[in-house]
Amino acid sequence: MNRNSTGAQPSSVNDGDSGVSVCFEGLSYSIKTGDKENPSFTILDNISGAFAPGKMTALMGFDTLVGELTVESMLRYTAELKLPSSISAVDRESRVNEVIRMLDLESCRKTVIGSTLQRGISGGQSKRVNIGLALLQRPPILFLDEPTSGLDSRVADEVVSMLQGVALSSNRTIVCTIHSPTGHAFSCFNDLYMIHKGQTIYDGPVDKVQAYFQSTGFQRNPQASLPEWLVDLTSDLESIHQRKLNADPSLGDGRLSRTETRSSSFAELFHSSAVKEEADRARKVLVDSLKATKDGANKTILPRAPSELSKLMTLLKYRMCAHYVDAEFLGTRFGDKIIYALLILSLYFGLGEQRDPQSITSISSLLFFISTLYGFGASAFVPTLNLERKLFYRELADGCYSPTTYYFSKFIEEAVIAVFTSALFSIVVFFGLKLSGNFGIFFVNYYLTTLIGVMLAYFFSAAVPSLEAANALLPTYVTICIYFGGLFIVFDKIPKGWVWFSWTSFLRYSWGAFMVDNYANTELATVPVFFDSDGNPQTVLEFYGFSEGPIMNNVGACLGLLATLLMIFSVLGVLALVYIRHEKR
Repeated sequence: MNRNSTGAQPSSVNDGDSGVSVCFEGLSYSIKTGDKENPSFTILDNISGAFAPGKMTALMGFDTLVGELTVESMLRYTAELKLPSSISAVDRESRVNEVIRMLDLESCRKTVIGSTLQRGISGGQSKRVNIGLALLQRPPILFLDEPTSGLDSRVADEVVSMLQGVALSSNRTIVCTIHSPTGHAFSCFNDLYMIHKGQTIYDGPVDKVQAYFQSTGFQRNPQASLPEWLVDLTSDLESIHQRKLNADPSLGDGRLSRTETRSSSFAELFHSSAVKEEADRARKVLVDSLKATKDGANKTILPRAPSELSKLMTLLKYRMCAHYVDAEFLGTRFGDKIIYALLILSLYFGLGEQRDPQSITSISSLLFFISTLYGFGASAFVPTLNLERKLFYRELADGCYSPTTYYFSKFIEEAVIAVFTSALFSIVVFFGLKLSGNFGIFFVNYYLTTLIGVMLAYFFSAAVPSLEAANALLPTYVTICIYFGGLFIVFDKIPKGWVWFSWTSFLRYSWGAFMVDNYANTELATVPVFFDSDGNPQTVLEFYGFSEGPIMNNVGACLGLLATLLMIFSVLGVLALVYIRHEKR
């Protein structure tokens, strides 16, 4: 491959005068199957070919976009992530506008892309936006995987016609995999490269493919379009047309029937054909010209990509800000806090200043419940990474950012909004119940516990393949931690074999900080609530084991260990995102 240009940056998306020719010879590709009898499966078997600029070649999904962004914002977001840092903001904006005009997206420029639950742009417009993301970098070659999949015939024809215009106007080489094109879409392609069982069975102009197969003895089905006939002809199953010929031989014209030729002979017929010789000659000319220009070609200095810090700021600028004005996003973060805060206020109003044993034990149990709230409530955050997985893998493959940058953008996004949700809950509960501790400590403790819940949700979402599995594992882990939190079984009664795990439970430190802050150095700390085995009265801190020891009797130590667990769970989430992949490319 060689780019025949001076190396200067073009001034617009469609002004490239010299494209890139793609040439390959003897290309083979196999994948491992895990089957002992057939350990590998061959996808490409010693194929050769060439694709020229200014043309479209067909090699006979799901769109991964950010649903909260508008078409214009999506293009700007991608431009800031992918374009070199040397390109100014004005030039980036110019490229975005050029792509919008080239792909006829002006009518939906300000329209939200949408999702399955939110109406947005149409399927055809979505395909164009996806293509536009690639055009932002002005690539000389575009490889498109089924650009018409999921579209009706009319929209598919419009997309292919648009691609043809891009190829002609900008002299780009466009290669598309396409399996079931309409007749109109098929006619827009210049060249066709057909692969059957990993081997080349045709490599030449689209307008000569019918004549080629008919010259080898195959009869064209007059009732099917050209692409339909080619798909039917090369299928391993008995063709529809063949079944008709078997039922009524008079419909035939004496040419070879599909069953008279083995499927493997398609490759044999092509390798002995004049079409193959012509393709080889054209490729040899191209290879010779590439070799001749290789030594004298200027060395192109690759542009410097944006830094990871710059990419992090872009993620926060577009995706975090879009989420912060999204009602569904805000509802899942504020809704449960408001409901729980009002419920607790109505049940425990003013109970925090009461000195009777029943009030003290009730408040103690409530503080443990508050610690567990976000462990279970974190299930609402599990879908975040899971539902964005396809988008994440696509942008990761495009080099938009690293897994660590993406993860920290999600962490910052949740950490910022958790300040407000935690403050709202803490103000209502602390002052409404007239608790005896320090409001700042109560807020920080609840805030850290909230973030631990979010990071646990992200870890399980990144580590397991399905949403169902993550939603099952997260509450299971939190429930296990509850048993070691100190309420259901006091620390002194935990069996020795399980003591180590109690020190890993984040609920132990969260509840410990709440309890010590609320009762230590107050009048409530002297009120006898329970009795020990000898019948001696005990305060609430003495009974639950918060009156002694360098850790559980120290609010700072409990908060420090909570922060440590937060960092540990965050690192585990990053490692899961980096090293565990749930897609096969």
